[in-house]
Amino acid sequence: MEKEHNILLIKAETFVKELLEKELPQNMYFHNFEHTLLVVEGVKLIGKQSNIAENDLFLLTLAAFLHDVGYTKQYIGHELASTQIARTFLLENELDPLHIETVTSLILATKYPQLPKNSLEEIICDADFYHFSLQNYTAFADRLKREWEESLHLVYNNREWDAINLDMLTGHQYFTGYGKKILQKKKNLNIEKLVQRFT
Repeated sequence: MEKEHNILLIKAETFVKELLEKELPQNMYFHNFEHTLLVVEGVKLIGKQSNIAENDLFLLTLAAFLHDVGYTKQYIGHELASTQIARTFLLENELDPLHIETVTSLILATKYPQLPKNSLEEIICDADFYHFSLQNYTAFADRLKREWEESLHLVYNNREWDAINLDMLTGHQYFTGYGKKILQKKKNLNIEKLVQRFT
């Protein structure tokens, strides 16, 4: 079973990479394949730290690969578009229908504001904001600022953007034990950096 899982994960990675390269708008500076790989990394890290079953980690990883493919269709409401693309891909690859339902539920759980209903949804939600805890967080924030300007026509000066980021980071809470214990501490360092910009 593990071999089958690995084959499907490789197929999913290739499918997503090619789809995003071909169909993702050029101005997606944040929500791109690099972000997808970061969410996959986050899911694996948090999933292992949470001691979840191998099959659950497999489904989470699939969902992480597929969670943002809907951006190739639309910006607002991309989660639903992602589930439609994911369902088609997973059916073609003969994944068990119950597993497909789990994957699509996990994708929908990433919709903001996040309201996870179970431990697996908590893991993918935390992984989607894994970058909040990274040292180079501000680089990701800068990319998102540029993406919003070009995709949503939302334009902010640097001070306004810092304030939005500060609100976002302070208002956000991780759900998993690992998120609360480890990622929160790292995120707090980024909050401190933002606070210093205002002093």
